[in-house]
Amino acid sequence: MSMTETRPETEADDAPAAAEAPAAAEVPPELAGLGGWLTTGDHKRVGRLWIAASMLFLLVGAIAGAVLNVERVDTGLQVLTQDAFNAVSTLHGTVAVFLFLVPLAIGLATVVVPLQVGASNIAFPRMAALGFWLYLIAGCVLLASYAAGGGPGGTDPDAVDLWLLALGAVNVATVLALLSVVTTALSLRAPGMTLRRTPVFTWSVIVGGGLALLSIPVLLAGLTFTFVAHHHAGAPSPGWGPVAWFFGLPQAYLLAVPAVGAVLEIVPVACRTWPARHGLAMGAVAATGILGFGAFTALGELDEPFTIGVAVASVLPALLVVALVGDTVRRGAFAAAGHLLFALVAALFFLLGAVVGAAAVIEPLGLAGTTWLAAHAHLTLLGGATLGLLAGLAWWSPKIWGRLVPEGQLKVALGLLVLGVLALSLPDLALGVLDQPLGVAEWDTEPASTPLNGVAAAGGIITLLGVLAFAAALLGGLRRDGEAPGDPWGGRTLEWATASPPVRANFAEPVPPVTSATPLHTEPADPASPEEGS
Repeated sequence: MSMTETRPETEADDAPAAAEAPAAAEVPPELAGLGGWLTTGDHKRVGRLWIAASMLFLLVGAIAGAVLNVERVDTGLQVLTQDAFNAVSTLHGTVAVFLFLVPLAIGLATVVVPLQVGASNIAFPRMAALGFWLYLIAGCVLLASYAAGGGPGGTDPDAVDLWLLALGAVNVATVLALLSVVTTALSLRAPGMTLRRTPVFTWSVIVGGGLALLSIPVLLAGLTFTFVAHHHAGAPSPGWGPVAWFFGLPQAYLLAVPAVGAVLEIVPVACRTWPARHGLAMGAVAATGILGFGAFTALGELDEPFTIGVAVASVLPALLVVALVGDTVRRGAFAAAGHLLFALVAALFFLLGAVVGAAAVIEPLGLAGTTWLAAHAHLTLLGGATLGLLAGLAWWSPKIWGRLVPEGQLKVALGLLVLGVLALSLPDLALGVLDQPLGVAEWDTEPASTPLNGVAAAGGIITLLGVLAFAAALLGGLRRDGEAPGDPWGGRTLEWATASPPVRANFAEPVPPVTSATPLHTEPADPASPEEGS
């Protein structure tokens, strides 16, 4: 469909809302069966495709990570050579970020953002669908390029070229999807929904998606230059340099922005209370994104003063996020629901990752280039970002699939994932202090290295089991009879004003003018409630 919804008002926040909302744009019918999925322009279906594909790629990344950690243990039997270890290591990182984490955030945003802003569909729906199919095809080609001897430092020149092209195509697909969802959040909001009244998750998509649209072209430029130098100028097989900055400090925090938004969205409603201030939560998201913009490190070094300052300052928004979450839980009615536990643990891991990242750039500690950085990546991207997005999947499952995720299975998955993240990260922190280099298959200089690497190997396996348990929980929810209620949580934003799953055009009736950040509930008259229009 085209963008026919009325653009939101541009007046000040206290301007009177429109008397009547515009009628929802008509959404054309779709084909039945497989043809409907292949040709769909419905944002809910496109989002489900992103989520399903990203979860499949997560299994690939988790298996690669488990193999890496087992290989690090000094058992006297090493299956992988150092070159093969390097290839599997870069495969693990590439799949974890480019084929799982970013696509999962895109899939969740593609489903939820149009519902939260009161739109009948996503902006540029065909472009959103094109982005998914390009991502899926390019992702499969990327895996094939590794199998053929490609990747950083690959042995087959043609496979290396294929890896560069496939990784570039994955990021082009990401740009297409982000343009669609960010445009929706900016241009298709319901009447009266100013930027200050947008839900926190939608705001996190605007911040994270907008800054990613500035970061990804820098990555694409580096990949293009590397491809030209390798294919046409005969340069040696490229290393990990053109891509490594996208995983490191401070860019890792930008990748966690949508998860931060999901956490700050879930906790107040799940605890039956109000956040201390809607604007403060939006500020925490914005600060996380701005300090996480790391494109300037593409040609820089970790020990440059500006990078050090940004990495240390990134602890502040993480502290603010945890403070907001903690205060909300303190004032609310805590119930040990699976989605809430996922969100709380994600916030704590995000803070721990920020502290570990700040320590990594303090030069006298000498942690750069050690496994300390691997621990930082696992704490921030796996413990913080991934668990936060999985919390979002559980929370918005009624809108995504029309089913609730079984609580028991959800908590089992959380227990395994928490144990896995800790077992992966804590040994790497200790080994980093002992100066174990990052990306080395065998290292037995210190007596404690073998048992610590053994614990990390167990952590990789436990994490894989946690991923499988979460996937089983999702499938268990899909097998349940009967659809979920339209609003099982007592939600306050517009996505809970429609059925689960939503109707084809999202809302059966035109969305009325929005007058606050929580349009489905009247805010209590107490100092802790969010201010009108804030």
